[in-house]
Amino acid sequence: MKILFIIILSVLFIKAAHTQTFNTEKFCEEIVDLYKTEEVAAKKERLVYKKINELIGTSKTFKFICSDSIVYDKKEDKSVVKSRESFYADAKTGYFGIFFIVSKNTDELLMKTTPDKELSISGKIIDIVVIGFNKDGLNKKTYTPLKDFEDGGTIITQVIFKVDS
Repeated sequence: MKILFIIILSVLFIKAAHTQTFNTEKFCEEIVDLYKTEEVAAKKERLVYKKINELIGTSKTFKFICSDSIVYDKKEDKSVVKSRESFYADAKTGYFGIFFIVSKNTDELLMKTTPDKELSISGKIIDIVVIGFNKDGLNKKTYTPLKDFEDGGTIITQVIFKVDS
């Protein structure tokens, strides 16, 4: 009986560890704080890259405000919802923002959300795409997966988390 109890507890702890609630604002602030450190630029860039990259493949619960980009593909029976941007800005040191694009193979997302509504959803981050960065003091746009982004001399300012629910 003790062994069964221990197994059940272990499964519950493992499940809880895999679906932690993601604090978007705190994460954005941590990224800005990494860029504020006294480290050399190359090391800051690498630390930020690692912090963002380690999220790919993890399962978490996300809370965000939905944008008006809510799509349903009837042929594939797939819903896709895009969030409004969540960000942290510091007038002295910078800015970092995240958008979520969440997809699910049913019409559930379509049915349970509307624009400007807060949504809480659990899912796995399948990719992270860099969409904004600062290089040589100029803000620039791109649409490049994080793994392919050449980060030399840049400050990443905006990303999209692609989440499969």
